[in-house]
Amino acid sequence: MSAERFIATKLAKGGERWSRTSNTIAWVSVALSIAIMVVAIAVVAGFKREIRGRATGFMGSVMLVQPGQAPVNELYPFSEMLSYRERVCAIPGVESFSGVAWRSGLVKTESDIEGLYFKGVDSLYDFSFFGDCLVEGELPDYHGRISNDVLISRPTARKLGFRPGDELVVYFIGEKVNVRKFRISGLYEAGLEEIDSQMAVADRRHVQRLNGWAADEVSSIEIRTSPGIPVETMASRIEDVIYDYSEDDDTALFITTVKRLYGHLFDWLALLDLNVWMVLLLMVVVAGFNMISAVLIILFEQISTIGLLKALGMTSHEVGKVFMLRAGELVGKGMLWGNVVGIGLCLIQKYTNLLRLDPANYFVDSVPVALSVPQLLLLNIGAGLLIMAIVTLSTRFIARVSPDRNLRFE
Repeated sequence: MSAERFIATKLAKGGERWSRTSNTIAWVSVALSIAIMVVAIAVVAGFKREIRGRATGFMGSVMLVQPGQAPVNELYPFSEMLSYRERVCAIPGVESFSGVAWRSGLVKTESDIEGLYFKGVDSLYDFSFFGDCLVEGELPDYHGRISNDVLISRPTARKLGFRPGDELVVYFIGEKVNVRKFRISGLYEAGLEEIDSQMAVADRRHVQRLNGWAADEVSSIEIRTSPGIPVETMASRIEDVIYDYSEDDDTALFITTVKRLYGHLFDWLALLDLNVWMVLLLMVVVAGFNMISAVLIILFEQISTIGLLKALGMTSHEVGKVFMLRAGELVGKGMLWGNVVGIGLCLIQKYTNLLRLDPANYFVDSVPVALSVPQLLLLNIGAGLLIMAIVTLSTRFIARVSPDRNLRFE
C-alpha cells in the first residue's frame, strides 16, 4: 500500500462529526445524480426504441418510390420485378423486401363515415410487427385464394362500433364508385394514434384489382432493416447497390427513409436527446460541487495534518493525492449506490409498467425503458471522470498551506 493510500484510509476512519455528515451528503448527492442520469438515458433510449420500432413496423425502414411520389401512392405503379432485388436482400441488416399497394376508401356505417388507407400486402409480408400489436382477433392469411379479411386498428373499430368478425363495407371512389365487403379478422393497436386511425391492412390482390394494376405492380417497396443499424447507413448501402447493379429495364426509383416520412416523430426524439444532455450536465455539476464542499471541509479540518505532511517532505501534489483518494472513495460509493437505485427503478418500470402515459401525447401507454450495458459504462466512466476533474479544483488550496504557519503541536 502506498503512503498516500495509507494516510487516506486513516483519514476516512477519523474526522469530526460535522465532516462525516458532509461526506454522507456528498456521496448521497453523487448517488442521486447517477440514479437520475441512469433513469434519464434509459427512458430516452426506450422512447427511441419504441417509436422507431413502431414507425418502421408500419412503413419499413427504407422505401423505394417513384421520383416525386410518396410511398402511399395509388396513381403511379411500377413493377416490383427489379434486377437488383436479390442483391439488396443479401445486404447484411436487410430483413425483408416487400412490395405494397395502396388505395384509399370510405367506410360507411349507419351514423358515421371514416376514411382509411388500405395497405395491400401479399402472403410473403412480414406480419411480426402487427402480430406484436394484435389486441383482438387474429392476423389475416393471404395464402391461397384472394382473401376478404382485413386488419384495422382498435381506435377505428371503437369509433365505428366494429368487432372482429364484423362485415366492413368500403366505398372506393375513382372514375366510378366500387363497393367492397370485407371481414374484420383482427384489431391492432400500435400506440401511434395518428397512423393507427388511418391504416388498414388488406390482401394486395384486392387493392391491385381496384387500382386496375397487374399482379407485379405496386405503389412502393418497403425494406425492413435491423434496428441495431442506423437507417441512414442502410439507406446508403441500398442506394449503392441500386446504383451499381440496376439495369435499363428497371424503373428509376428514389430512396426515402422512415425518418423523412415521419419527421415530426424523429424531431421529437431529437428534442429528447437535447433534454437528456442538459440533465446529465446539470447532475454532474451538482454532484461535483457537492464533492468540492465535502473535500474542502476535510481540508480545513485536516489543515494541521497537511502542514505536518509537508514538513515531513511530502510535496503539494502528493498531499493532494491523499485527499483525491479520499474523494475517489466517496465518489465510488455514490456511483455504486446510484447505479443500484437507477437500474432498480428501471427494472421495476420495465416489468410492471407502473408509470402510465397518454398515448395521444407520448405515443406510448407507459414509460418505456431500455438499459444498455455500453451506455451505462460510458455514463459511469464519463460522469466519474468529470466529477473528479471538478474535485481537483478544491485541492489547489493545499499549495497555499505553509508548514511553518499552520503546523501545531498538541
